[in-house]
Amino acid sequence: MDIIIFCGSILLFAMLLMELLDWLCLVSSSRCSESSWINPFIYGENNGPRVWRLLYPESRGCEQSPINIDGQCATVVAHSEPLRWQGYCDEPASMVIVNDGNKVILLGVWRSSMRPCLSGGPLKGVYDFCSIEFRWGPANDEGSEHSIDYMRYPMELQVVHTKRSTCTLPGVTTNDRDVVVILSYFFQLTSIDNPYLDHVVTNLWRISNPGCRFTVTAFPLEWLVPSFNTKFYTYSGSITQPPCTENAIWILNPCPIAISAQQISQFRNVCSIEGPILSNSRPVQKLNDRQIFYYT
Repeated sequence: MDIIIFCGSILLFAMLLMELLDWLCLVSSSRCSESSWINPFIYGENNGPRVWRLLYPESRGCEQSPINIDGQCATVVAHSEPLRWQGYCDEPASMVIVNDGNKVILLGVWRSSMRPCLSGGPLKGVYDFCSIEFRWGPANDEGSEHSIDYMRYPMELQVVHTKRSTCTLPGVTTNDRDVVVILSYFFQLTSIDNPYLDHVVTNLWRISNPGCRFTVTAFPLEWLVPSFNTKFYTYSGSITQPPCTENAIWILNPCPIAISAQQISQFRNVCSIEGPILSNSRPVQKLNDRQIFYYT
């Protein structure tokens, strides 16, 4: 009888130890910072896009983003050099999702010194992957920053790249107009979940508070960022949040990606310092004298 009690005690202790180790692992991978990642919320009533023109001089420029893409007015570029994708099928060593207080960001670290990169098409140079950012709205009929022929989508995924020959970060003032390349994908509502979003969506609750980050199971970028070589729009514009620097080339894929209503709703549970982030999209800006190109 004593042996049975002793063995039972050892088993119970082992189970408690495993639970403790699992808890410690969770705490170490999910961290919240009071300063590193938190940015002031810039989509509220008193400090949102409608007052940016008063606070950020660059936002008053003539080449601001986002815009509406009018397909009939786009200049067609035929027989062009295709976009070239490198490293998007490679699994990174680690991946982190971050709540910066305004949006959800996906970051990665690769084993080799070469990060995924993009070249060709309208690009003059090589652009290295920097981050993926998600934009959404308060309802399923809005959320994307750009629109195609005045049609908006419930969510927009933006893949930020920086030019390899520069050390300038997105949003930093510079005279160069092509420092940043942003690939834009639209999400279209479907009745079933998109499994390629699972690693992000199922862990959003872990970064619900501003400043939190969580290490997710790594996966190739191509799960979220399907490659395309032609049939895309491109134009010169700006970063879509302050300081709204006009140093970005936008490349928009008009073919939408699937997402369910349940998956979108999880993003609206992510919080800023003011509460749930129901919208983090800037309204459409004037095209002015710019041209939109369509690469066939």
